[in-house]
Amino acid sequence: MRNKTSSRGSLTIEAALILPAFMIALLTLSSVLLMYLCAMRLQTALITTAGNIAVNLPEGETYTEESVRNAIAEGIDDEDARFIEGGRDGIELSAQGLDDGEYITLTLKCRLVLLAAQGLLGVPFERHCLTHCRCGYENGFFPDDEYVYITEDSSVYHRNRNCSHIMLSIRKTTAEEVTSLRNSSGARYKPCESCHSRLSDGRLYITNEGDRFHNSINCSGLKRTVRAVRLSEVGDRRPCSRCGR
Repeated sequence: MRNKTSSRGSLTIEAALILPAFMIALLTLSSVLLMYLCAMRLQTALITTAGNIAVNLPEGETYTEESVRNAIAEGIDDEDARFIEGGRDGIELSAQGLDDGEYITLTLKCRLVLLAAQGLLGVPFERHCLTHCRCGYENGFFPDDEYVYITEDSSVYHRNRNCSHIMLSIRKTTAEEVTSLRNSSGARYKPCESCHSRLSDGRLYITNEGDRFHNSINCSGLKRTVRAVRLSEVGDRRPCSRCGR
């Protein structure tokens, strides 16, 4: 009888020691995976921002290191910002070639931390992005045809690369504000089906041209894949009512 009691007691002690250790290990592993996803999204935001600069800089847009850093920070969700030491303010960025340079170099630095370690265990994160300014085609390069711009699954083509229908003006808002806002057509904003946005989400994103609100700036509903094609290849697409005339 004494042996049985002793065995049960030892099993209870072992369970009390093993279970917390297992839970800590599981939480740490999940935090590592989430931190890795945060790193991937940081890199994606860096590449996307560099691509936008490469397109818009030759068109006369001006950029500073601060404006570029803010653009990247805006592309980071609140969930990902928890894994950055200092949040969005912890992102450091240096840039070269913003003064009409042929090549643009962006360098992003921050420190990623594990939630399981309460920020005590972290790793430095640094990424570089080098891109060439997209200067477009010179007049007369294709003398028999002109180039226009289309997006995926679109029914119109655009003569202006910076047309507001394809260069979306994204802005932040809140659940309290979005219910009273209207888009450029006077319509109310509704939840996006792609990112499953809800009014309970803290930070929301909208565009002047769209009629949906989004909980992530990386939502596919806020993206436009633009291609330059010859006018003779647009098929049944009609000219854009804003820039196609």
